[in-house]
Amino acid sequence: MKIMTSFRNLDSHGQFRAPEVIAQEAPLIGKRLTRFREDLVHLEATASQTRGKTRIEASLRLQLPSGVIAAHEEGFEIEPVLRAAFASLRKRLDRHLSRLRHEPEVKRPARRRALGTPLPPARDTTEAERRALYFDLIEDHLEAVYNHVRRELTYLEAGGEVPTGRLSVGSLVDATILKGLETFEKKGEFSIGDWLRKLAHETIEAEARAARLSVPDDSVSIDDEPETPAQDPTEADQEMFEFYQPDAVLLLEELVPDEGEDSAEEGMTRRARALALHRAMADLPALWRTALIFLDLDEMAPAQAAAALGISEAEVTEIAGHAHAFLRCKLREAGIFPDRTDRDTAAGMVARELRKTGRLPLPVQDRDRVSQALTGSAAQKEKEVSS
Repeated sequence: MKIMTSFRNLDSHGQFRAPEVIAQEAPLIGKRLTRFREDLVHLEATASQTRGKTRIEASLRLQLPSGVIAAHEEGFEIEPVLRAAFASLRKRLDRHLSRLRHEPEVKRPARRRALGTPLPPARDTTEAERRALYFDLIEDHLEAVYNHVRRELTYLEAGGEVPTGRLSVGSLVDATILKGLETFEKKGEFSIGDWLRKLAHETIEAEARAARLSVPDDSVSIDDEPETPAQDPTEADQEMFEFYQPDAVLLLEELVPDEGEDSAEEGMTRRARALALHRAMADLPALWRTALIFLDLDEMAPAQAAAALGISEAEVTEIAGHAHAFLRCKLREAGIFPDRTDRDTAAGMVARELRKTGRLPLPVQDRDRVSQALTGSAAQKEKEVSS
């Protein structure tokens, strides 16, 4: 298992103690993962403290070939916070492993169209300071942007609106951040968080439209010679499979958080209810879904949601009503809502369930890539070790 650690703004005690706690807890995770190849398992441990504050946040992200498992804890002392996060991760990992029925297949990653190009070096000190200012403004919101993009791309793929694997979460996040760099001085009355969600919506909408119209990566001309029938893999083929990492598969199941149910029956009931909602969300038109997420999950005011979507406040209210009616119908068909559930009750239940949507920590490498591009240096102090 590969382990990456990242510590931000911790005091000297935290910087010293955190690696020790991680070194003690990581083997307890590793011994549960003997079914997976070690080079396909990655654990990221992040501990951070806001400047001038005493509260500590710890995030763990375990990347497996079969999915991503995450845990998050907060507190005021580094050791209890990290140990609580690892305990939560172990519990969620045990549940994940119990649900697996077969080994995941490793496939070669699809070639993806690159979104934009890396930022060139800043022209002068003024531009460098501008980029650094922009990064300071958005740094605390990067994880929210990442989860917004990941959630929407999961819905688009599950609903068949975008070919699976055609777009990547990292590329869409990068495109959103670069788009913001061009216009952040003109963001208007939006808060930084709402403004970034607006940019993410616009970026996803444009790239999803382009993906639907593009030629598939594996398409060939009818004039080409047919491929040679598949043979047993050669040594070179084996080396290529070992070199490439498996695709990051986006699953609706990852939007359902583990909440520490008291019984297996309660857990199955809750997961079934949440999955039914997310499947119905994937069937919504993209504009309806985004309006509902802005209002119910992000809790934006209707006026702010309207401005972010580029439509009137009346249209947002009308769209949200249609979306709730669609979800109520779908969830009735799935047996989640009783037939006599009224509109307001159903809307409240949907809003509460959406607010429970699982969130994943932003990968350390993604944060550092953005920091490197905007400030010229990594935001995190990283190291990799093997266990």
